[in-house]
Amino acid sequence: MRTKRKMWLVVAGIMLAAVTATFAAYFQSFETDTAGWTGATRVPTLTHGVPTKIGAFHAEAQNNQPFTFWGGYSETFPPGGYTTSVDIYLDISPPYMNGVGYANDTRFDWTSAISTPQCGHRRDFVFNAGFYTDIDSTGAGPRFVISASTNAGRGSSFPKNPGRTPYTISVEGWYTFEHRFRDQGGVLAVDLTIKNALGVTLMTWTLSDPSDVIGVTVGGNRYGWFAQNEFPFLGFDTSMLLGFQDFCTVPPSTAGAKVTAGGWIPVVNDKGTFGLTAKANANGTASGNLTYQDHGVLARTVKSTAVTSVTLTEGGRCARILGDAKVNNTTDVGFQVDVCDNGEPGKDSDTFSIVMSDGYTAMGTLGGGNVQIH
Repeated sequence: MRTKRKMWLVVAGIMLAAVTATFAAYFQSFETDTAGWTGATRVPTLTHGVPTKIGAFHAEAQNNQPFTFWGGYSETFPPGGYTTSVDIYLDISPPYMNGVGYANDTRFDWTSAISTPQCGHRRDFVFNAGFYTDIDSTGAGPRFVISASTNAGRGSSFPKNPGRTPYTISVEGWYTFEHRFRDQGGVLAVDLTIKNALGVTLMTWTLSDPSDVIGVTVGGNRYGWFAQNEFPFLGFDTSMLLGFQDFCTVPPSTAGAKVTAGGWIPVVNDKGTFGLTAKANANGTASGNLTYQDHGVLARTVKSTAVTSVTLTEGGRCARILGDAKVNNTTDVGFQVDVCDNGEPGKDSDTFSIVMSDGYTAMGTLGGGNVQIH
């Protein structure tokens, strides 16, 4: 009896997921819930024969079109750009998830969209994917053929479009569908990349339109969405956004949350020291204080002027704190801090990361200190 692909490097993968969750602006591995997604069904590993990529649970699109806002829409394109990704299971060989197989030209579209600076919709960037059993220039027998465009749906896109450099995948398993949003001389460019389960790049398409001017017509992140899905069960896992988010609407705090943390993490040539207190009252109003100092090559002193959101994540083991601050007592910036309380003692266990709107980032496991989440 064949089981659906192998659970490659599971232990290492779980460790990587735990680290990534701390440092991503948005992260959802479906291990505890489906928070941040609408329409996603959380299922245990081996549901419909599919082994979860990392951990014990993943999600399915079940004859529907799940979507995520990546934690919230953003109005400003961040320095250094940002990246979104999701892992999708390509069901190519029997036994099929639906038990019988799929008709030739069964499709799904996965898009990651960008907003305008006014938080309206600007443009979609879409992986157009289809399952095929026919014979043509893209191959023969069961396979997925994938291309990239700015359109979704049967009436507006075609995975085999020869003008879109279609790519064929004939090996069943987990694949990462990644969007890298970047500044190319003031104009938005998006690299749509497919990677295999080991993280090896298989294919990249780059889409850019000269009218997508950063800061003029282009703002920050919008949604991730299975804009078309003709599969009864489509497995997906490990969705994330990496980069600073300048939210159109500040995410609501977790009422009653309380976080205290202090210590240091390694930075280039020295330490990054921090002290943090943050809480949300019973009405969800956030308050607190952050101090952070990079003593290394990127030396800076950060002092918060406002804490605007305190949210518990990962089942209450981690917390995200948003706010405003001054750098070196002069420059106004936004910040996002993520901390995780991974047990006692905090040294070599707890984690701290900070991402700032001017492009500064630092992250790591505590070399000393402690994180407490109540």
